[in-house]
Amino acid sequence: MEGGCHVPAPRVTGSVQSAFSSGARAMSRKATKRTRTGARVPNDRVGLSYLGQAIDEGTIIERQEPSVGPMRGRILLIAIALFAERGYESCSMRTIASAVRLKAPTLYNYYPSKEALLVEAIEFGMNDFFSYVLRDLDQKPRSERLFEIGRRHVDYKIRYRVIARANDRLIDPQFSRMFLSDKDRKHFEKRLDEYRHKIHDLVSEIVGSDGPVDPMFVTLSIMNQWDRAAYWYNPDGKRTPEEAIDQILILSGRLLGLGNICMRRATKRS
Repeated sequence: MEGGCHVPAPRVTGSVQSAFSSGARAMSRKATKRTRTGARVPNDRVGLSYLGQAIDEGTIIERQEPSVGPMRGRILLIAIALFAERGYESCSMRTIASAVRLKAPTLYNYYPSKEALLVEAIEFGMNDFFSYVLRDLDQKPRSERLFEIGRRHVDYKIRYRVIARANDRLIDPQFSRMFLSDKDRKHFEKRLDEYRHKIHDLVSEIVGSDGPVDPMFVTLSIMNQWDRAAYWYNPDGKRTPEEAIDQILILSGRLLGLGNICMRRATKRS
């Protein structure tokens, strides 16, 4: 977040940006259709996607609290994808309703405004990520919690990399300042800061406060490693998700100054 307390969502540049742009153009031609108003929405025969890549909609919705429900979960996932891909201002409630296969008045029964839908979509994305990473963490010995958080964090970023990238777009500080009220922006900043401080406390216990590198710098570097997995990991590459996670955690251990034996113990899967 602001004041050096948040690692901004990685910016996509160069050849990677070109690849994403090509995917988005392909989606606009093949994976979308035009409504009577001229808005482009996902084709009925195509699953939910972001920048032309499929989102694992079923798995994400199934793990939500019962109060969310399938329809509300689908609305929020589609809102995340469309707001992130097309921009908040360019995406209307009518477009979202058409993508969910609802009439616009019905969507307003769920959310009274586009602003309310945006806030709830960001909340949904954070809840999904934090519950995946932090659930039952207190049952782990404290000495194992940092690498358990790291394993789950990277696992989420790799397995659900498409929705993770869309979520990153919506929590980007610039996006938040433009489209969220001060109250909502501070609320989300607080949630992100609490997560960062949880990791910082565990990092500090390992590196101490009198080392050559400030524990906060170590924390931000480690979290940046974890976050970047959503952008570079290739599911068609030679590394399985589990192997990629192990490699990243070894690098995290080196940033923490752990020896090889300690790293093998710390990164061992439970």
